[in-house]
Amino acid sequence: MSKSQAQKQRQRHLREGKLDPAIQRLHWNGVNPVSKKTPSLKELQAKQLHKHKSRNLNHHHGDDSFFHVIVMPCSAA
Repeated sequence: MSKSQAQKQRQRHLREGKLDPAIQRLHWNGVNPVSKKTPSLKELQAKQLHKHKSRNLNHHHGDDSFFHVIVMPCSAA
């Protein structure tokens, strides 16, 4: 039976002194990547409260405030 292309590449990398990808697949040091945490009620409320605020922070269109100057001619005496 012949070797797969991926197996040939792994063996070539090992011969050349590169990192073995099997080392990176060993363990997660006690971290389970599948476990999920249910957010608390306060976290859900804060998420809804700040939902679109960060999106519109840097968008100043200039039409929300203006500065008007009225120049009156002064009469010279």
